[in-house]
This record gives sequence, C-alpha cells and structure tokens, in this order.
Amino acid sequence: MNVWKYKRISPKVIASKLSLIKPEDMTNLVDRNLAYIQSMLTKTPYRPEIMAIPSEKLSSLSLETAFLKNFIRTYEKIMEWSPKDIGFLLRTVLKKLEVGNIKTILRAKVANTSVDEALEYITPVGRLDEPRCRKILGSSNNVNDVVELLLDLEYGLVLMDVLREYEKTGVLLLLEIALDRYVYGELWRAAEKLKGLDKKIAKTVLGIEIASVNIRVILRCKAMGFSEDKIRRNLIPISGVFEGRELEEAVGVADIETFVKRLSTTSRLSFTRDYQYMLTDIQREYAASRSLPRLEITLEKSLLKTNLRMLKRYTQFFNIGIILAFLNLKWFEVRNLRAIVKGIEDGVPPSKIRKLLILPN
Repeated sequence: MNVWKYKRISPKVIASKLSLIKPEDMTNLVDRNLAYIQSMLTKTPYRPEIMAIPSEKLSSLSLETAFLKNFIRTYEKIMEWSPKDIGFLLRTVLKKLEVGNIKTILRAKVANTSVDEALEYITPVGRLDEPRCRKILGSSNNVNDVVELLLDLEYGLVLMDVLREYEKTGVLLLLEIALDRYVYGELWRAAEKLKGLDKKIAKTVLGIEIASVNIRVILRCKAMGFSEDKIRRNLIPISGVFEGRELEEAVGVADIETFVKRLSTTSRLSFTRDYQYMLTDIQREYAASRSLPRLEITLEKSLLKTNLRMLKRYTQFFNIGIILAFLNLKWFEVRNLRAIVKGIEDGVPPSKIRKLLILPN
C-alpha cells in the first residue's frame, strides 16, 4: 500500500477525531435544556450549523437538522480529501443512509405517521434527499405505493422481489432485511476493489458490522417464530467473520438463550478479537436482562467499541482504518445528540435518555 496517498487525509481525520464530544460531556447534556446545548455546541465543529438556527426557532427538530447537515458536510469533506479508490467506497457507504431513509418511510406508512413527523427521522442524503423523501411520503398511502415510487432506483427493484411475501405476512422486517442484504453486498464488493492492507482493514470493519446485522436478524426472527430455513434465507451471506457452518449451527438452536450460549462458544474458537469482544458483550447483557431490545443496544455499543479500537490500532499508520472508524464514531455522536434533544423536548426522564445513548462503558 502506498501510504503517500493518505498524506492529505489522515492528519485531517486524526484532528477531527479529537474534536468528537467526550462521553462524559455527552452524558452531562442529558440534564440540560436546549438553549444550553445550543450554546455548548457553538464551541464544537457543529458551530456553523448551530449558528444558523434563529433563537425563536430553537427546537429539537431544528437542532437535529443541524446535526445531520454537519454530518453530511463532514462526510463530503472526507470524500473530497480521500484518494479515488477510498472515495468510491465512501460513496457506497452513503447508500446505508439512503436505505435508512427508506426504512423510515416504510415504517411511517405502516404506523400511519404524518409526513412532517416522519421527516424528523430522515437523514437527507444522496438520491433520498428531503424533497424526494417528502414527495414519497406525501404521495403514498401504503407500503406498496412506496415501492412503486422507488422503482427508478435499485432499491425499488430489491423491494419488489420480497413484496409478495410481505403482502402475505405483513412482516415489515422482511423488506428491511432485503435492503440490508443489498447494501452490504454492494459495500463488500466495493471493499474487494481495494488492495493490500486497505482491503484487509475495510473487510474487517465491514465484516464485524455484517456479523452484527446477522446476529440481530437471527434474534428478531427467532423472537417472531420464523423457521430455520426462513432465517437462513434472510441472512447476509458474507461477512468474513461468520463461517457458513457457524451460521447453520447458530440458526438451528431452539431458542434465544441457547443461541446466545452457542455464539459465546463460537467466539472462544474465533481468531477475530473484535468478534470475541462483541459476543462476550452479548452473553453478559443477556444474562443480566434477558431483553431483546437491550441485546440490540449492546450490539450497537459493541460496534462503537470496535471503532474506538480501530482508531487506537491504526492511528499510527496511514490507511483506510482511521477514516472508516472516524465516520462511524461521528455517526454515533449524531445519533446520541438527536436522542438527547428529542428526549429533553418530550420530557423523557434523564435516566431513560441515558439508556438510549450508545457510549462506551
């Protein structure tokens, strides 16, 4: 790998990482009000977007919009600074946000949510910007209408392949899984185009994330009583972490408790340290709470910790690892800020807001 191609981007990413909000500072915001949060954020990289909010329009929605604009601005800058092959991968990563918007739209249709309320959870990006999302939400009455309005994009075709099964079962998860299978397949192919250490690191980061998605799919499907064959058909077939045999054995167990124990055994046999850490976290959380929602939050926290380890592991080198890790950490930061301001405005107790935050232990 030619480290010289990173001579421009790496120092900028390392400096940006240092400007991320510290976990203790993030937690302290939970006990504040929106005006304080606005003031505090003017001393951070969010300043341009925060300063653009008129005082009379300060709300959780205006702050969330500022957070998302800042994330997209940061992302676009990093793509601009990145070498050509890395820029291609990062543009592919943006598809995850497009898919996230589609999932939000689908859920809004099922829940009969208003257009404006649904848009609060949209991340305007790429081909699924705010006008396009607003048009889809306003012009559709149901899930089928949404799929029809997406047929000019590859996502519409992906959803068409499973739409009949959704119509039979009413299980929205099937559509969401189909989108994940597509976008992670695209990401894996983009990572395959890299060379040397870049390729190895990118596939490691993506592999852990795909393994996490597969675990979440298995947990949800088992909770919903899906058959073994149906669960297997809904898994993402690539990760670089799970082996085919391991998946077969994990899916075949009787219940969630046995599944968690099987994963723990698998982790001890794995040579992937981050995978072992993630599964250890899952086993510990399940033993403590026996809660599926808590397990899913634990998976998110494990991904956060994986990215923190990636930064420590690769900061001294010039490679793709620090770029992918920083962008993931930035997204976790935005998610936490959104959860805080929304919770404060809705009067959610601080203790409950803290439980929603994805922070390292």
